[in-house]
Amino acid sequence: MKKNTFSSPEIKQQSIEELSRQLLETTTQLYHANAQLKKEQAERQEMLANLSHDLRAPITAIRSCIDYLTSGQITTKEELDSSLQLIHRRTLTLENLIQDMYFLFCVEDTARTLHYEEVDAAPFLETYFYDLLCDTRYEEKNLSLELDTGLRCRVSIDVQKMIRVLDNLFNNAAKYSPAGADITLKAELSANSDYLSVSVTDTGYGIPEDAVDHVFGRTYTVSSARTPNSSTGSGLGLAIVKAIVERHGGTVQCKSTEGKGSCFSFTLPCKCL
Repeated sequence: MKKNTFSSPEIKQQSIEELSRQLLETTTQLYHANAQLKKEQAERQEMLANLSHDLRAPITAIRSCIDYLTSGQITTKEELDSSLQLIHRRTLTLENLIQDMYFLFCVEDTARTLHYEEVDAAPFLETYFYDLLCDTRYEEKNLSLELDTGLRCRVSIDVQKMIRVLDNLFNNAAKYSPAGADITLKAELSANSDYLSVSVTDTGYGIPEDAVDHVFGRTYTVSSARTPNSSTGSGLGLAIVKAIVERHGGTVQCKSTEGKGSCFSFTLPCKCL
């Protein structure tokens, strides 16, 4: 004999409301995920468009030099050397653009594994800093480098990737600072000591207030906000910084006052000793 099971109207109503709530929640999540994918796709398309534009200039210069070299118009060794040097410089520009683009794609690809190791933060930063003092770029511009760290903690990092982060931040600081400016590397612990904060501060040209929120974007070039007469790179340096730090579970930040300098900082999860 078949047994009938009856549910009260209240129970049925609760089940319908719960299903409706779950459906709405899932729909909202899918909407936000789709919006994020569209945003990332648009950023990648804009980045590729910008890079295509940046690649065109050195390629045109190289082609012009080759045409000149093969035209038979060169009559002196000085002209030959000048053309070859220009080709060499433009080739390096192309190489840097391609390397930065490939590096960024690799870091953002979460399927690729970073090589983490646990290191003492202070010795790592101190070693990096003292190696930096040997860089002739800072001596040529008479830049004053300072180190401010006295903490005791350990961080789990991909050492080479983190060196790339520091290199990019110091390169920007040196590039957009006048002769005689100061650049400071500082590290300190968060209030609850579970995060390490590392900052690179310069007394250079600074960044306009309306540009600060965009400097870590993949389609943004810092030079466009600092000084129009400076040499430009791929524009991906700070985007690479952001991608590496976020792969380490940290965050990035920029504070700047136009005409007075900038402070770029990032955080890393840490363990106190």
